[in-house]
Amino acid sequence: LHLAQAFWLSVAPAQLPPCAALPKPDRPEGSHLVNTMGEPVPAGHDGGAIAGSQMQAGGQANLTSAKEARKRAELDAQLLANRIALLKQEEEKAWKKIEETRKRASEIMELRKSNEHKFAAKENFYKAKWESIRQAQAQNAMSRDKARALRDQTKQGLMEQKHVNARCTKEQSQNLLLQKKDREAQDRQSNSERSAYLKARKEDAKRRLEEDRLAQLEKFREDYEARTAQEELLRARTDALVAKMEKEEMELIQRLQNTQNVQAGAYEELEAAMGHTSQQISSSTRNFGGSAGAGSRSGGSAGGDRPQPAA
Repeated sequence: LHLAQAFWLSVAPAQLPPCAALPKPDRPEGSHLVNTMGEPVPAGHDGGAIAGSQMQAGGQANLTSAKEARKRAELDAQLLANRIALLKQEEEKAWKKIEETRKRASEIMELRKSNEHKFAAKENFYKAKWESIRQAQAQNAMSRDKARALRDQTKQGLMEQKHVNARCTKEQSQNLLLQKKDREAQDRQSNSERSAYLKARKEDAKRRLEEDRLAQLEKFREDYEARTAQEELLRARTDALVAKMEKEEMELIQRLQNTQNVQAGAYEELEAAMGHTSQQISSSTRNFGGSAGAGSRSGGSAGGDRPQPAA
């Protein structure tokens, strides 16, 4: 109780909802009110009668005490109203939590039932599966026994078949060996015949090649002789042409010498004629004096400018 009173006193009044009208607190029977002086007041008397009697008895000092007592009573009433409101809120929260707890418990129970059903279904499934596995194992064991018997029977048949095949293989090998020997003899015979045929063809080809080579050599010789004869003919023609040209050259040289001799005689005649004429001109100029001398000198210089005949 003391802890609860300390909790409610620690709560600030501003945090609690205000109350417009404060209800008169209920008091149990036999309880007594206490006045400002600390004296008990009998039941059936209200606060106004007590205050009036105190005011008449105590005077003005008691009025202040009454006001303080009223304020404390109003504060107690406000605190009590706040505590009542908080208690109601806590009660509502408690009921909400109770409802949530009940709902959660119901959900947990339903989930547990569902899990139990699932577990039972799973257990039944595994039981059925185990039973099917046992049946499958029994079936597999029976199948293995049958398969083992079948394998033994098959193995026995394979052994017998293997012996039969071995005998057949041996006979076939002997037959194949005989056939191989016959085929090898035939191959040797055919190879020898083919070798002889190839050798004959090789000799024939060699002979034909030799004949072709000799014919080609003969053709080359004939071509060589024909080209040699043609070269000889061309050389003879060239020699005749060279002899003719040499003869013509000698004739032209002789004619050129004769022409040069004639040209030399003509130059000599020209020089003789020019020398005679110059002598006559020089003698006539001496007779005319200085003017004529100048003319003879000019004439002599002119005669000296004539071109001389070639040697």
